[in-house]
Amino acid sequence: MLQGMRAGIQGWLGWALIVIISIPFALWGIQEYLSPSRDIAIAEVNGVEISNQSFEQAFDQQKRQLRNMMQQADLSFMDAQIRQDTLNRLIEQEILLQTAADHGMRIGDMMLAQRIHQFPMFQQTGMFSQPLYEQALRTQGMNPTGFEFEMRRSLLTTQLQDGITNTAFVSPAEVTNRMQLEKQQRSVSYLTIPTSRFVDKVSIDDAEINKYYQEHPDSYKTPEQVSIEYIELSQADLANTQNISEDTLKAQYQERLASFTTSGQWQAKHILIEVPTDATADKVTEAEKKATDILGKIKSKEKTFDEMAKEFSSDTSNKDKGGDLGWFGEGFMVKPFEDAVKAMKVGDLSDKPVKTQFGFHLIQLVDAKPTVTKPFEAVREELLKKVQQEEAEQAFYAHAEQMADLAFENPNSLQAIADTLKLPIKTTDLFAKTVVAEKDSFLSNQKVIEAAFSPQVLDNRYNSEVLELDKPQHIAVIRLKEHKPAQLRPLEEVKADITTQLKQDKGRKEAEKLGGELLAALQKGENPDALFKKYELQAQPAQWIERQNTTLGHPDIVREAFKMGHPADKQALYQGIALNNGDYALIILLAVKAGEMPNIVTATNGTADNAQPTENPELERLKTQAKRALGDTVFKQLLAEMKVSANIVVHQNRLVERTQ
Repeated sequence: MLQGMRAGIQGWLGWALIVIISIPFALWGIQEYLSPSRDIAIAEVNGVEISNQSFEQAFDQQKRQLRNMMQQADLSFMDAQIRQDTLNRLIEQEILLQTAADHGMRIGDMMLAQRIHQFPMFQQTGMFSQPLYEQALRTQGMNPTGFEFEMRRSLLTTQLQDGITNTAFVSPAEVTNRMQLEKQQRSVSYLTIPTSRFVDKVSIDDAEINKYYQEHPDSYKTPEQVSIEYIELSQADLANTQNISEDTLKAQYQERLASFTTSGQWQAKHILIEVPTDATADKVTEAEKKATDILGKIKSKEKTFDEMAKEFSSDTSNKDKGGDLGWFGEGFMVKPFEDAVKAMKVGDLSDKPVKTQFGFHLIQLVDAKPTVTKPFEAVREELLKKVQQEEAEQAFYAHAEQMADLAFENPNSLQAIADTLKLPIKTTDLFAKTVVAEKDSFLSNQKVIEAAFSPQVLDNRYNSEVLELDKPQHIAVIRLKEHKPAQLRPLEEVKADITTQLKQDKGRKEAEKLGGELLAALQKGENPDALFKKYELQAQPAQWIERQNTTLGHPDIVREAFKMGHPADKQALYQGIALNNGDYALIILLAVKAGEMPNIVTATNGTADNAQPTENPELERLKTQAKRALGDTVFKQLLAEMKVSANIVVHQNRLVERTQ
């Protein structure tokens, strides 16, 4: 049949069919060229898109930080708010970047390098290490180009913000006002009406219990639980399975000989007779003669090398140390200087002045360390682990790709992965979404928990996508084994809990009711002592407190006390407040006094006769705080104005779609 078709399309009809068929493919190709598929934009700022990929990465990072801060495993109830906050932050960052660029601000390569070199995780023995830098980025799924791009953007926005906040100016009057407010003191008394006073007196009937049970079913449900099957793959496990032959190890030793070799080092002194780059021939000859004369005096022992260095050397960085350059390695000095040192023996003095682009040097070799290469036997174990690690890394990425393909092609089972990669299928017991697992266990990873309760795994019962776990080069695929839905516990089982809750609620209402009655009576002018005695309540003795007071024992009372006004004509002010523990408190504000300014000068340095005043550090702290607060306010105002002026388009529907 195929042969017949081939024979039938040899003429003009065949060519016409080919042209007709080709047109749709050609148009499709042009369309792809003109409008290539792009990452969906979540928002645009002045025409610059914020990609969904950037947004999701920022969202995940923000969620991880919040989870660590709050020590709470499940933050899904906050997803919508975290997404909105993340989007606002990305929009503001883009506005700042555009503003900085419009004003000609740039981050130079030198500044970028200096900042990166300061990160401790990129340092080895206190010095920046390029291999360590690349390895650290690799473990985070990043590369130097991408990291340096983000670092440059971050430094640019920080530079712009610092340029605004650090130029804020505060007057002495503003510092005084801040001090008086910050150090303000208030004379406060309070009494507490405990909920426990009423709990035993209230009665709860079955109708109330049943009503509460019906209205709050979610409070008395067993948590939804699942158990999962999973296969995990780690580079660390693969490294232990790599068999490396002795011949391979020896070949690798030869290839990496440089890494097992410690280059030679030298300690030398020098006397530099500087020659400017634009010096005439006569000046060069004059400098060389001067160096030769100094060399002659040293050789004749008329003066020592150190003495001549202190007197004649142009190198001010070491002339006072007798020209001592300290230890240096290969490639540290300019080539003519290094070549001369390599040809010398310890204690030698250069036979003649050595000419470099800086001038003429007289050199004395103080000490030397030879080049040392570690033998194969000394580095065998270290080399074996390194080669195993490298082989495991290659195997890991190959296996990871296979795992992803097999999980997708066989969505209803992990068996294909297990058979192909020779990995065991593991299982877990039932667990809830808020499980608190043992540290570093499989269920301690939040990505596993989120995937286990995701629609793909829980509802559709498919394999999960490949999950990148917290440890580097450690991945897993999971699937549902068993699902136990949340169930309402029987009323008899939770009746005691509901009774306790209802008593607490009624007791709290009674405490608030009595507190409200007392507050109204006090505000009408009734005598506090008589009123409190009538209800068998005792106010705490008054004490002067500041805003940061901790001795009172009730932060809520302190905060509320500093929101109240100022008592007039020695008439106390009263305020009621429900405390976090369920009790009710009446706050009695008796007096307010402004904070005192510290002395401009404090203890002096030196003796009484020649003492020099020093500025009070407390005052300096206040000035810094006031300046920072004002600078932050100005920056936020300017940023708000920038946002108003910017053309911002938010694709809210895409944000909502990702939230659902």
